[in-house]
Amino acid sequence: MPTPLLASDATLKVSFGTDAQTGASPVPASPSTSYQCQAKSLRASVQASTIDLSVLCSTIVETLATRKTGSLELEVYIDKTNGPLFQPKVGYLTKIEVDLDGAGSVGANKITYNGLVTDVAINETPGEVATENVTISLGGFGFSTVY
Repeated sequence: MPTPLLASDATLKVSFGTDAQTGASPVPASPSTSYQCQAKSLRASVQASTIDLSVLCSTIVETLATRKTGSLELEVYIDKTNGPLFQPKVGYLTKIEVDLDGAGSVGANKITYNGLVTDVAINETPGEVATENVTISLGGFGFSTVY
């Protein structure tokens, strides 16, 4: 029986485009180690859009995938030295490498997502570690894949 993956130690490597998306923004390089953080929680949702290719009087549905879309929702801890990572990057293209088990060496547990930072909220609660809630719309002008 396979061992379930617990993503409680997920770590992130992040890279951003050089400026806010203006229609022809540079696509960010592979995730760099200069931006690293630990995720408190992570939710990735990817959907495939389809069209129906069934012919008249067909007895089965024939679908064709046309594109993928989705979102990546993160809650990441804010580093006390560097401050919020995503808050100043709303509107920027980003690549995020998610290491689901935090081990750093297991290739099957790493996924790189491509998208646009669309929403950021900062949470400050007395007695708790500050976090950023981030929504990334997967895909974006310049990317050919969502991951």
